[in-house]
Amino acid sequence: MREYHFNLIVFALAVFLSSVVFAEELPPVSREQWRAPAVTVSHEKGKWIISGKKNKVILSESDLSIKVQAGPVNWMMVPSLENDMLVKSKGEEFYLRLTDAGKIDIMPYDTGYKTGLKIRFEQFRHNGLLNKGLELDLALCLTVCLEGKAEELVCEAVAIEHEALVRQLDWPKELDANDVDYTVLNHVRGNLLPRNWPETYHPYRNVPRGQESLVAGDVSIIQSNLIECWSMSWWGFQKCKSAMILIVETSDDAAYKFVHPAGGPTVLGPRWLASLGRLRYPRSVRMCFFQKGNYVNLCKRYRRHVMDTGQFVSLKEKTAREPLVAKLIGIPHLRQHALRNYKPGGRRYDPENPERNYRVTTFDELAQRLRELKAGGIERLYVTLAGWPYLGYDRQHPDVLPPAPAAGGWEGLKRWADTCKELGYIYNLHDQYRDYYIDAPSYDTQFAVHEEDTMSRPTAFPGTRFGTWKEGYIPFMDYWDGGKMAYLNARFAPGHVVKNYQLMFEHSIRMQGSYLDVFGYVPPTEDFNPEHPLTRADCMKYRAVCFKWARNNLGIVGTEDGADWVVPYVDYCTGANAGRCISVPLYNLVYHDAVMTPEGELRDHLRCLLNGGFATIPRDISNKKDMGLMRQICALHERVALLEMTNHEFLDKNYRKERSTFADGTTVTIDRDAGTYEIKPELEL
Repeated sequence: MREYHFNLIVFALAVFLSSVVFAEELPPVSREQWRAPAVTVSHEKGKWIISGKKNKVILSESDLSIKVQAGPVNWMMVPSLENDMLVKSKGEEFYLRLTDAGKIDIMPYDTGYKTGLKIRFEQFRHNGLLNKGLELDLALCLTVCLEGKAEELVCEAVAIEHEALVRQLDWPKELDANDVDYTVLNHVRGNLLPRNWPETYHPYRNVPRGQESLVAGDVSIIQSNLIECWSMSWWGFQKCKSAMILIVETSDDAAYKFVHPAGGPTVLGPRWLASLGRLRYPRSVRMCFFQKGNYVNLCKRYRRHVMDTGQFVSLKEKTAREPLVAKLIGIPHLRQHALRNYKPGGRRYDPENPERNYRVTTFDELAQRLRELKAGGIERLYVTLAGWPYLGYDRQHPDVLPPAPAAGGWEGLKRWADTCKELGYIYNLHDQYRDYYIDAPSYDTQFAVHEEDTMSRPTAFPGTRFGTWKEGYIPFMDYWDGGKMAYLNARFAPGHVVKNYQLMFEHSIRMQGSYLDVFGYVPPTEDFNPEHPLTRADCMKYRAVCFKWARNNLGIVGTEDGADWVVPYVDYCTGANAGRCISVPLYNLVYHDAVMTPEGELRDHLRCLLNGGFATIPRDISNKKDMGLMRQICALHERVALLEMTNHEFLDKNYRKERSTFADGTTVTIDRDAGTYEIKPELEL
């Protein structure tokens, strides 16, 4: 029996072994087969060359200048300069040139999806009073790679910081723009700046005549997410028929170096800012090249970027998650104001003309105005109420309740809200959770933003524009209605939002949305208080929590102007200014079907129509011309609000005739000199 079992086992093993097919060794897979970039790296005569099928990048190892050959056009980035990097060591701040590093290693770099070079800098020294020529405990690692089928150039920077810290880094260097035709700028809603523009140009220091004093003492810096500098995190250039875009992929602590003297050319390049005093994390930009293209192509490339990263949330998605948003489409907006009450002793208070300091319109008077609008033919309306807090507009934030007694208190505010519901109007409040007034009941210095030290000039915007000072670590300003104020650490903003609106709920007042002022306009603010440190990224995170709570508990969410980090959270923005050189609708070419914007009121109706924006109510509804124009804007918005703006073009050499095109084929043609417009197909009113 044992022999039988043994033979059976041997037989089974033989059958198994006979069925095994030993695999032959396969040849290695080529790079193209596993989709690695078809890019090679070589070195000859002091030049490192990254060669793709479309683009070639040449790095000079002597001065770190970069040339990109993209089809028929060369794009040149200038060499290393003496102020490449701002460093702090042993309490001393100083600039360094990258090429002055004692040790520079350049080597091939291949991640499997991008291929290029890695440059490592070490052994920096500074002959200052405190550092005395000693080697700094600091290294910098840069990578320059071609990525993807389009061979886009991706540049990344990482600082290896110990005692020495990187406070600012200008890299990759600015483009040599001597032969660039236009620079495409994303401050406010979009600009084309010709290379030879005859006037000195600056993103936010160009103001209308008569208002020069507004920025005369402005010490603000260019930075990301300040709407006047940065409505979207990209810029570009056009040279002959070719174009390029630079997308700032890590935009939380970013800026740009900018100079445009009278007659040009424009100097523009990335600048990385410190996060709580150090570079802290990797920084990245992406450059994309178009052999044939213009600002429209650049907008569409950025649109794909924000879609890929989740920053683009369409209005269709927003209406699906909150049906009230759909009711904004095609209706005009109205802003009402209850109480203006300048604080005695504040900058705006006028002791010689006391009648200017105080003005009240009661909630009941405002409700009556709404009834008159309904009787005058305004069937649908979105109403935002400002000046409702206890002491009035811009007073005692974030402790704004109870509602202004002078305007009618809790009962009056409820009657106003009930009137809106009765008339079928949508309604919300103008609200604010950044300014931190010293007379707010809950004011406490520990919750105010602290800067890094007590000695340096305050950096918090907009105090840098309107006048600012420090008391210890805390920056203050006195410009708005409420007088002296600090800035609330954004970590504490959501709690105040919840507290205020829940108190309204307890009084049977439930708004249908909230307009959270300044969040989309002012840059995020850091806080160096060690008990609750706040990075710029943290600041935006907590602002986003406020937006999300308002959407979930109220309905519609709006903000001021709308730097594009807010797009996932808000449904509409008030209108940022038009461009100040050659205005182009860059923001709308990217985001028209993601966020509603007015893009100008009736006084600038051509711009509003061109951009398919929403209307505002005329001051005089008996004016038939203005009312007819408002209805045209509303009808166009009804048609195109949920559609992509697919194109924009100038129809004359003077940039006075323009045409926009939307995804359904609708075109809007305007003539600024004649003051005329044409919409095709025609609107049905």
